[in-house]
Amino acid sequence: MKRRNAVRLVSFLCAGLVALGGFSIKTVQKTNKYKLEIENNYSRSLNDLTAAVNNIALTLKKAQYVTTANQLGQMAVKLLSEAQISKSALAQLPSGRNLESLNRFLSQVGNYAMSVSGELYGGNGFPKDYGDNISVLSQTADKISQTVEDAQINYNNLDYWAKELDQKIDTQVEEGLAVSLSDLEGELTDYPTLVYDGPYSDHILKHEPTMITDGEIVTKQQAQQTAESFCESKSGEMKFIAKEEGKIPQYRFSDGATDITVSEAGGYVVYMRKTRTLGNYVLTYEQALEKAKRFLDRNNMLEFIETYYFTDEGVCVINFAFLDGQTICYTDLIKVGVAMDTGEIMLYEASGYLSNHKERAFETPVYTLEQAKERISDKLTVKKTALALIPTDAGEKRCYEFVCSDNDSEILVYINVLTLEEEQILILLKSDGGSLAK
Repeated sequence: MKRRNAVRLVSFLCAGLVALGGFSIKTVQKTNKYKLEIENNYSRSLNDLTAAVNNIALTLKKAQYVTTANQLGQMAVKLLSEAQISKSALAQLPSGRNLESLNRFLSQVGNYAMSVSGELYGGNGFPKDYGDNISVLSQTADKISQTVEDAQINYNNLDYWAKELDQKIDTQVEEGLAVSLSDLEGELTDYPTLVYDGPYSDHILKHEPTMITDGEIVTKQQAQQTAESFCESKSGEMKFIAKEEGKIPQYRFSDGATDITVSEAGGYVVYMRKTRTLGNYVLTYEQALEKAKRFLDRNNMLEFIETYYFTDEGVCVINFAFLDGQTICYTDLIKVGVAMDTGEIMLYEASGYLSNHKERAFETPVYTLEQAKERISDKLTVKKTALALIPTDAGEKRCYEFVCSDNDSEILVYINVLTLEEEQILILLKSDGGSLAK
């Protein structure tokens, strides 16, 4: 009997140990899961912070070349928006609220631009120290952007990363910033509670498609013929996949290696993409551009001019804008992607063109190119000029385009031909892979 009791006791203990072990494993798994979720949230917040601070640095660089109240006002709104995004991201990071140097900078940068903008609207002109102040803020933003980008959160000591980042910012930022911000403090109000489609991609797809609004409705069979002709495929090779709705209702076809869509209204090719393993780069950009131009010629798309390009994963994607007489229409965009190993056309996208192209009757410019040139900041050297149609939140605007340079960047400035208003300033970013405008 005693032996039986001992066996039972041992069995119960073993079962208890097994249960306890299972509970411990579950607890560890839950802890690891929660830790992973926390780390992922911190990573997202740090990415959001990095992107917003980068946008602030870019906007401040542009602000050095502003000459009008309206354009500076738009930049001030952008800075305030991006500062708010930065602060929200900081609030989600461990000890982010304690980053005094960064929080102070974010609180002041948009307010300063807004304050100067208000002075301009009041007819008082730029403050004498505007150039110096905006230059200091711009340099500071660049340093903070790089420091934040390099930051690594130490998950085992959640206070450590914030202290380290704050020290780095204090070290990186010139002492003159603290003085400048302190001087500005009395002038400012409290802080109130912003791969590649070219410089105007945010605007071109926002409204209903213009070109195909009254287009004749084509059948699935007609669309298939258009798709096969465009891809130079044999009859029946392209298989119908689905009918897609949206702003541009379209038929989708595929032969396994190529996807292509054709608009229901008008029967235009909207999108085409091929997939295959790409080899080593053989072509230069100039050769890729020639291949893209020949492709457009074969498809009777003759009135286009190349604008920006970017090479990614072996495909050179070139943006073409419709050329209306002498006016480059950045509203009417087509993208062509060329394989850099063989020159094969891998990508075609015409949604921007189909959404915006129409017959236009341009007004005669009220002001001359020389009068517009006088609006360009004396910090910039004009290299090239053109007429351009750009999309804005207030509609299309015809402008003089000035391609300028400072010491280390190319700057694009757009001056309205009817009002001499400074409509847009963009910074041209160049790399080995191509050029982007932001």
